[in-house]
Amino acid sequence: MLFSFIKSFFFLKKKKTPSCLTQTCPEFADVVFLVDSSDHVGSKSFPFVRTFISKTINSLPVEARKFRIALAQYSDDLHQEFLLSPFMTKNAILNHLKRNFTYMGGSLRIGNALEKVHKTYFSGPMNGRDKNQFPQVLVVLTSAHSEDDVEGPAKALQRDGVKIITLGMQNASEENLKTMATAQFHYNLRTVRDVGTFSTNMTSIIKEVAKYKAGADDADVEEVCHGTSVADVVFLLDEYVNGTQENLEHLKGFLEESVSSFDVKENCMRIGLVTYTDETKVIHSLSTGTNKSEVLQEIQKLSPKAGRAYTGAAMTKVRKEVFSVQKGSRRMQGVPQIAILVAHRPSEDNVSEAALDLRREGVTVFTVGLEGSDDTQLGQISSHPPEKYLSKLKTFSELAAHNQTFQKKLRGEIQHKVSVLSEQTEHLKAGCVETEEADIYLLIDGSGSIYPTDFQEMKAFLSEVIEMFTIAPYKVRVGAVQYSHIQELEFEINKYSNKNDLGKAIDNIWQLGGNTNTGAALDFTLGLLQRAKTQRGNKVPCHLIVLTDGMSDDNVLEPAKKLKDENINVYAIGVKEANRTQLLEIAGTEKRVYYVYNFDSLKDIKNQVVQGICSKEACKDVKADVMFLVDSSRSIGLENFGKMKTFMKNLVNKSQIGEDQVQVGIVQFSDVNKEEFQLNRYWTQHEIFDAIDRMSNIDRETLTGSALKFVSDYFHPSKGARPGVRKFLILITDGESQDPVKDPAMALRQDGVIIYSVGVYGANETQLVEISGKPEMIFYVETFDILKHIEDDLVFGICNPREECKQIEVLDIVFVIDSSGSIDYNEYNIMKEFMIKLVKKADVAKDRVRFGALKYSYDPTILFYLDEFDTRSKVISLLQNDSPKGGDTYTAKALAFSEHMFTEARGSRINQKVPQVLIVITDGESHDANQLNATAKALRDKGILILAVGIAGANTEELLAMAGSTDKYFFVETFGGLKGIFQNVSDSICGPSKVECKMEKADLVFLLDGSNSIYPENFKKMKDFLVSVVDDFDIGPSRVHIGLAQFSHVYRAEFFLGSFTSEGEVSTQIEMTQQVFGNTHIGAALKQVEQYFRPEMGSRINVGIQQVLLVLTDGQSQDEVAKAAEDLRRKGIDIYSLGIGDVDEQQLIQISGTSDKKLTIDNFDELKKIKKRIVRNICTPHGRSSK
Repeated sequence: MLFSFIKSFFFLKKKKTPSCLTQTCPEFADVVFLVDSSDHVGSKSFPFVRTFISKTINSLPVEARKFRIALAQYSDDLHQEFLLSPFMTKNAILNHLKRNFTYMGGSLRIGNALEKVHKTYFSGPMNGRDKNQFPQVLVVLTSAHSEDDVEGPAKALQRDGVKIITLGMQNASEENLKTMATAQFHYNLRTVRDVGTFSTNMTSIIKEVAKYKAGADDADVEEVCHGTSVADVVFLLDEYVNGTQENLEHLKGFLEESVSSFDVKENCMRIGLVTYTDETKVIHSLSTGTNKSEVLQEIQKLSPKAGRAYTGAAMTKVRKEVFSVQKGSRRMQGVPQIAILVAHRPSEDNVSEAALDLRREGVTVFTVGLEGSDDTQLGQISSHPPEKYLSKLKTFSELAAHNQTFQKKLRGEIQHKVSVLSEQTEHLKAGCVETEEADIYLLIDGSGSIYPTDFQEMKAFLSEVIEMFTIAPYKVRVGAVQYSHIQELEFEINKYSNKNDLGKAIDNIWQLGGNTNTGAALDFTLGLLQRAKTQRGNKVPCHLIVLTDGMSDDNVLEPAKKLKDENINVYAIGVKEANRTQLLEIAGTEKRVYYVYNFDSLKDIKNQVVQGICSKEACKDVKADVMFLVDSSRSIGLENFGKMKTFMKNLVNKSQIGEDQVQVGIVQFSDVNKEEFQLNRYWTQHEIFDAIDRMSNIDRETLTGSALKFVSDYFHPSKGARPGVRKFLILITDGESQDPVKDPAMALRQDGVIIYSVGVYGANETQLVEISGKPEMIFYVETFDILKHIEDDLVFGICNPREECKQIEVLDIVFVIDSSGSIDYNEYNIMKEFMIKLVKKADVAKDRVRFGALKYSYDPTILFYLDEFDTRSKVISLLQNDSPKGGDTYTAKALAFSEHMFTEARGSRINQKVPQVLIVITDGESHDANQLNATAKALRDKGILILAVGIAGANTEELLAMAGSTDKYFFVETFGGLKGIFQNVSDSICGPSKVECKMEKADLVFLLDGSNSIYPENFKKMKDFLVSVVDDFDIGPSRVHIGLAQFSHVYRAEFFLGSFTSEGEVSTQIEMTQQVFGNTHIGAALKQVEQYFRPEMGSRINVGIQQVLLVLTDGQSQDEVAKAAEDLRRKGIDIYSLGIGDVDEQQLIQISGTSDKKLTIDNFDELKKIKKRIVRNICTPHGRSSK
């Protein structure tokens, strides 16, 4: 299979290779093999590599006037096997490989090997060989990410005319392979076994690369951007610099070092350069700032200019003339927009409004203030929070020392925009699912001091807050009051029962105008909240969100105290002139006070406010095993070591510590590892505090990899860990590890350990991502003092672990409960707790999840039907009050009796295509076991999924007979063991549950990557994923239409919208799709798929039906994607991009237009985990298409 796939690969690939004219094409070459012999390959895999080299050489004509071969291997250093020589025959080479070519081991330093192979093999005389006639070719084999830089040495080889082929295996870095390779000659074969098969194609590849001439088709290949380096960055500089050349040289040094570190290209980092005093001068716009050398030359030309500082006017010009699409801004492509102001004196004009307008355009503003600058003005200019975006230095000479820190801030901001923010929001939204019931009132300042545009921003903020909750009469309810010197009830808490109507109601609020009487408004809202509480029996948490921009004209303390006495949680959000003391009086606690300088910054605190509301429910009943792995190396120092201990104590203080709650253990490390205490050592916060206080700094080198291996033992029962309890590791470090971290970290994650990495700026960010696995799992902070700002985020992460199925959404579930005499009251209670825990994970409602239940011994007894209860609390209450029947166990009879529960008359929605699930729980053998097979099969044949849970005396053969397959039954030796299988049973229920989709009509097109990098088995997984997505939509002539297109460097229309109008037909056509193979040209595919959205091709775009495109890819496009995607979005098409494996996230954002519609997963097996999220996103449109 692989061989036929590779043959297809080269048949297609050769068409795209730029090559020389036939009469001048070189036929032979000098080929050097550079072979990875590191620990990553391992001694067991190395023979496969040796076989690959032998087969490749055996297939080449090795002679003095044809191919010459040389060989080297490397790990931490280069080992020379033999050089290029006309006297080295094929037999001599093969004998050397057989007898002398042995595995070395060691770390992986590809850059070092490239430098030394350049000097040893490709420098000096060519033994009379003409490079044009006999090109120099280097074949690099590698198995992991290099521990040193590869780009510089690779580029040096390429400049000398060496053509590089890269072959990756195992955990090879796609980025390393592409960086080293000549053009498209990079191949990632995943496993080392594939290398031997791949050798049959090496002769063709070597001949192709020998003929390759740069430039023939280069226009088709998109530039590769390295790291977090896709952004539009504009430097705004006060060119007066206190009138001294010395200050200017410091400033130029800062700029040069910054720009030199950027990957400046048209499709990567664009640099704008603007100076100002009395007048503003645009030196480089974003459209011209695409050449690093030219930008650096302009920096060198800067000279001190006399004049006063008009920073406000300068920012206005930057907004209008630099961050404009006409002048090169790529904001419509989702590219981060960043302005950097360097100022050393106050501005003569107003900066607040100009900065606000700039930020409202989506520009993130960093400020670097030198001595003499105005702190208040800088705070008004900077993005929120100021401690992140505002840097204060004393003199120009300090700019050089600050540069490295500033570059990390900048890279962190780009990473945050591209990879982190959307994931954090999604995680928070999932955590708020636990806020099953709540009453929230919005108290909105509508006084005359608020401009109309600011009032609109207030409403947008409140709408976004509400968007995070499940709005329904029996879940989260929201009411709103507006006030000035009067109060106006905008809508009561029970008026709107869904998110859509509620959003419209907020949008329709008209500003009152007048003075600010917050105290009277608090009193007025108290009465409304009291009424709301009585409506729900005082059992639901109550929250009040107060949003104000000024000092209250009346007293707020007394009404705030009344609210507190009623157990109402008050969140006080102040803007501009709001008084911080008064905000604290309103909220009653610092943790519920929020302040931003301007209204545009409200969006930046939305997640904090929502997290504050959701945390209590998310952290209720949490069980977790948490290990701290603490860097205790020399670089920390005693003062910072103390801050780290305070940080850990604060996290412990915010957790529910206990034998059946959260357990904590600590290991510290440098180049040795030291256990402080295991997970089950202490059960109280006080004991843990004392143990942390006793910790002392080891004060040696940093070996984080070794520490990760060491701490892995602490997640086993022998070290106090609990089976079935979620495991967390919190790594805290400030330094770069001197040993590899990727493999030990991956081993921990594969064992189910969730790793959060907390790095202070001395830490290596790449290593932190390798440790945690994803950028959203790391906290990278400037100093140890900032650790306090991430405490709540970490605690929330532990309370709310990332899982794609956070809640069972649309399903009919019937419990069939063994209630026979072999089960005593305590055991029956454990069974009930297990079922109640499943109910708590479900979104119980008539149109969401319905539960039914029967219990049985000799005869079955109905507890409740599927249509009987529509709230979680009622289902739980009845289960809690149930007691065992006693008697013998007749499971088959109970199953047969349950069949009538899966009928429309008894509340089943089987005819509405809602999945049906039966969960049978039994502890013994059935007295009618001979009937189990037929009874269970009859239920399964009707489309009912049976999950069988057996305890103690249950017979596994009977469980299998009921479930129908081994993955659908579960067995535990004791009733206590039910806790250990809860997650597996829960996942089995989550799988078939559907996403609630209110979208009745849509045109949905799948654009599927069929390129060479996708193995056929993975292509099938993609098709299976699409079939499962289709299953969640109502396919029909007047409902949802589906279309499918496929691409590589060729494009193929599979079927158009409306061609098939039933789910079965669509699924069959997807399954029949054959892979096209080839290179990856997403841009060309986006241009061609536009035809799907034309009325004459089946689209209903002209009648207002939602148009959606879902793009699936596993690689980086080799052509430009931004314009084609933007053209589609302008047409009103919502684009979602799904990247699998080593993809370019910024390119995915350019396709979708926003990070909110971009999703990435590590491998094809994770497709089934994110299906619900994809469907939910499509079913909940983000307004119109991003433009």
